[in-house]
Amino acid sequence: MKRIQTLAVLLAGAGAAGAAHAEDRGLAVSAGLGTTGGIVEAQAQITPFVQLRGGFNYLSYGVDDTYDDIAYTGDLDLSTPAAFLDVRPFANSFILTGGAYFGDKELNLNARPTTNVEIGNQTFTPAQVGSLDAVATLEDVAPFLGLGFDTTFQGTGNFGFKLIVGAMFTGSPSVNLTSTGGTLSNDPTLQAEIAREETRLQDEVNDYEVYPVIQAGLTFRF
Repeated sequence: MKRIQTLAVLLAGAGAAGAAHAEDRGLAVSAGLGTTGGIVEAQAQITPFVQLRGGFNYLSYGVDDTYDDIAYTGDLDLSTPAAFLDVRPFANSFILTGGAYFGDKELNLNARPTTNVEIGNQTFTPAQVGSLDAVATLEDVAPFLGLGFDTTFQGTGNFGFKLIVGAMFTGSPSVNLTSTGGTLSNDPTLQAEIAREETRLQDEVNDYEVYPVIQAGLTFRF
């Protein structure tokens, strides 16, 4: 009888240990989509209140817009690595999160006028201008603050879901405008008007200092 009781205690202890181990699993991977593009991440639970996340966001898409009456086409590239610290103030799925997006973030634009175009304070022909290339560069480190829900380390299942809403603080883009391939591309007069046009473009984008972030994804913990 004592042997049976001892065996029952051992089995109960093993079951409790297994459950505790399941609750302590602290590594996970995830994939998702959002305004930052496609997202892949790894995350680790440090305590029931704190977790770390790190990953990569891929976002590159075409842009077709008009600035100061000049039609541009190009692409926006926000493909960057990122790292975050998540806090669970109530030890449940609600999280407060902060971190940063790292690396180059650029908007590359090109305009090839087919009719006379006003640059700065003067009008030029397509042959004189050639190609206009504008590059708007964001800060290499863009802080992030947000909140959301992440069920990754809640319960005992392997799969979870997360939804995060916040803001990436990119700072004002730095704009550089150049003319290439035109008969006046190296002419001081056109260069002076290019500088005026660059200032106008800079003024147009100065207010774009915050990029909204909405992300949703599935997680798998080990």
